[in-house]
Amino acid sequence: MFYVAQRPAVVPADETVLWSGAPPPGLRLRRVDAVLIPFSLMWGSFSIFWEGTVMASGAPWFFRLWGVPFVFVGLYLIAGRFFVDAFFRERTSYTVTDRAAYVARDGVLPAVRRYAGSALDSIQFEPQANGAGTIRFGAQIPLWWSFRGGRSWSVWNDASLDAFQSIPDAQRVYGLVLSARGK
Repeated sequence: MFYVAQRPAVVPADETVLWSGAPPPGLRLRRVDAVLIPFSLMWGSFSIFWEGTVMASGAPWFFRLWGVPFVFVGLYLIAGRFFVDAFFRERTSYTVTDRAAYVARDGVLPAVRRYAGSALDSIQFEPQANGAGTIRFGAQIPLWWSFRGGRSWSVWNDASLDAFQSIPDAQRVYGLVLSARGK
């Protein structure tokens, strides 16, 4: 199945569009969820247990309110992050031109990222058995290091603008990106 982008990235007039697409819609699991799901269940269940215990004990209001943000974070980690990811992927489109690769997002937090020239030197290709795959732009940070610095959000929500996620016919698109790298 080929997902056609509804809103392709705006490209300069002197570039020729070679391919456009979009990530698959809907909810999905990633490899990193094998670690994140157990952690989110521990966090969420403990914060709900804590808040329930505090409420039942008749503790002062400060302690009752203290746990509420932790419960909300736990609920987001357990279920909300999947819906946020699907929401952003639905508004994301990909374009490859003869000179660059574009990742664009419309709606809430709109953005367009252009990868060209030396930015395409560190791309990574992650093929899947069904012919689909992910093309990542820029150096990837290991999971254990991702919790530090500005990349920590992408561990919990992969709605980032640094990859063509789960695109069909990924090998061909990877070849197009490589050909754009030399221009």
